[in-house]
Amino acid sequence: MSKAASARKEKRMDEEMNVGELLKEVAEENQTRKILEILNECKDLEEAKEKVKALLNK
Repeated sequence: MSKAASARKEKRMDEEMNVGELLKEVAEENQTRKILEILNECKDLEEAKEKVKALLNK
């Protein structure tokens, strides 16, 4: 494999890792938003705990 081809492959792998990291960050942010929404909607801590547990069991 030429140096240029190797460099292109390495760049593509870096870009794929960056996209993967971004997807992970967005997923974590969305999960946090869901939890915050649950906390705001629930009347007490027990109800909130049950709803958050339900998220884990999906």
